[in-house]
Amino acid sequence: MDDNALLKLYLARSELAVEATEEAYGAYCHTIACRILGNEEDAEETVNDTWLHAWNSIPPQQPRH
Repeated sequence: MDDNALLKLYLARSELAVEATEEAYGAYCHTIACRILGNEEDAEETVNDTWLHAWNSIPPQQPRH
């Protein structure tokens, strides 16, 4: 799923948005978080917090990228 489709899901407040974001970016974000934090559990919590922040921010904000 491309980023525009993800954004449309967030704007529609579809719970599928978080699942689709995890599918598209989960492994990448988890790898980065794990390398920074050095702990699998902390990395997973950080990534989940990121998805929650996106859910709470879109809408009203609409990112350009």
